[in-house]
Amino acid sequence: MLTTELRDEILQAATRAPSAHNAQPWRLSPVGPDEYLLWYAYADRLLADPDDRDALMAMGAFYETLRLEAESRGMTVELELTPRPHDQGITLGTVSFAPLAGDPDPLAGAIARRQANRNAYQRTPLPPPLGRELEELGNLLLDPARIAPLVGAASVMAWKDDRFVTDLREWTRFDHLSPDGMTVDCLDLSRVDQLALKFALRRGRLPGWLARVYASRDVRLTRASSAMAILVTEGRDIPTLFECGRRLLRSWTLINSAGYSWHPMSIVIDQPTVEQLRGMVGGADGVAIYRVGYTPNPAPWSKRRSARQVLAAVPE
Repeated sequence: MLTTELRDEILQAATRAPSAHNAQPWRLSPVGPDEYLLWYAYADRLLADPDDRDALMAMGAFYETLRLEAESRGMTVELELTPRPHDQGITLGTVSFAPLAGDPDPLAGAIARRQANRNAYQRTPLPPPLGRELEELGNLLLDPARIAPLVGAASVMAWKDDRFVTDLREWTRFDHLSPDGMTVDCLDLSRVDQLALKFALRRGRLPGWLARVYASRDVRLTRASSAMAILVTEGRDIPTLFECGRRLLRSWTLINSAGYSWHPMSIVIDQPTVEQLRGMVGGADGVAIYRVGYTPNPAPWSKRRSARQVLAAVPE
């Protein structure tokens, strides 16, 4: 039985879903007993996401998190996917709660451990079963040494991209408590790093030599990884990107459940370097790229808005 307390617990747990820049673009609007309209809010749109790729994948990740959190508590959710753009965003469909019939999803017990970790990794080889499962979810695994030059080039390009810098300025939080955006503890920034970032954001677009200094950290982190994973897709329509978000969420949960870590390196796909990446993977269309590896070092948990803040009126 779905009590008010259980529903609120599931909804709050689902807010732990990942999103680019921790923007949390999801909204739920009550439309009936145990039913909610699920929609993407343009209010949390990123300038560097003009085709809504990241946002729609975040919506898929939110739904999959909601589903797994519900199944870990004896419930499930179902979604009738009926995308509809409107002035406030894109409605994805209606989510309804129901008692779970049968066994929970194998990842339901691990969803609470899904977490990004931006520490340097050890180049411990991935266990073959983990690699195979990631490939079954649509990930291609590449040697980090091949991707590192693209990461460096993309980082330099990003610091000359007004959209990237504006988003970074808008969503970086120089504290540890903000319920949205990227806080300095989760970005793993020292005091010196914070001063450097503030300087960079004040300047806006950086000269090439300084951009290369900032890029060197991303290159080091890339090289210190077991593998670089590229999630590929067959299309970029709304339902397909939503499903990509579900697959990405399952990939990350699977990695954490195996005792390994992951960290997105989206700049490679957000910049013209995506064409070189496409050439490395036989023309496949990559919609997410992230490093995978092992680290014994824990990572801080990023903050999230409350379930109450996610609930919204039905969009017009």
